[in-house]
Amino acid sequence: MGVVTRRVKWLASLGLVATLGVGSATALAPSASAKTKHHVHTAPATATAPVTTASFTFTVAVSGIGKSLGTISLSGSGQADLVNDAVSVSVTLPASVAKLIPGGSGGSETVNAVLSGGTVYVQIPSLATLLGEPWISVTLPSSATTAIPGIFTTVGGALGDVNEILTFAQSHHASVHSLGSSIVDSTSVTGSRISAHVKGLNISAILWANSSDQLVQAKVNAAVGARHHIGISAVVDLTGYDGPVTITVPSSSQVRAIPLSVITNVLGGLLHNVHLGLGHGAKKH
Repeated sequence: MGVVTRRVKWLASLGLVATLGVGSATALAPSASAKTKHHVHTAPATATAPVTTASFTFTVAVSGIGKSLGTISLSGSGQADLVNDAVSVSVTLPASVAKLIPGGSGGSETVNAVLSGGTVYVQIPSLATLLGEPWISVTLPSSATTAIPGIFTTVGGALGDVNEILTFAQSHHASVHSLGSSIVDSTSVTGSRISAHVKGLNISAILWANSSDQLVQAKVNAAVGARHHIGISAVVDLTGYDGPVTITVPSSSQVRAIPLSVITNVLGGLLHNVHLGLGHGAKKH
């Protein structure tokens, strides 16, 4: 269990966007008349490890998914309450991706999402007319819900102790090199480069840490697969450690609950279409 936990900690920090990603989620803007509830966590101003809260922004570029999609560029922001196991993210989808959503207008689209209490809430504007509510919710299986507290704990520990990430990387045969001192996001930082090769995945990351060894910025590049090459490049900037965050869960009156099986089937069909190049000359295999 210890090895699994440490691996989750390392990967979660490198790909926070992703994972505390990659998702989708919310810097919400519910209507003024909507009744909502909030997770509000206020921690002491003194930074400690592990961190209890964080705010982040990110950009992600993905290539090689489908011929007609080209390079997909995403950007967004979010907040995480690592004590109460909640995270919110807002992601802007480019037109090439947004057009795959039923009811899409053909332009870019901002998707908001919240993970709280074992439920994922997602706001996709183009689906609101079809579903009759601005939000959908998906209840995660019990196995995932049980694992969530441990994941948030390990992520909080990793973000507050970059050296632990580097030590873990080295112990698993990754190459780690110091980049010395620099200034990132107006903060004095020290940097490290990590390079690793794991079962068809080539990954490199640059981590910049402040004087408290907290992660300030992570730049991650990954290449997946030999024949069907998929490239991922991401930059995550983190601020506001141990500061107040507000994560808003939409009112039940604004939410349409969707079974997880339905979401799985829809995503499976979407990924199948993408794999085929959306019908633009790609060959079936």
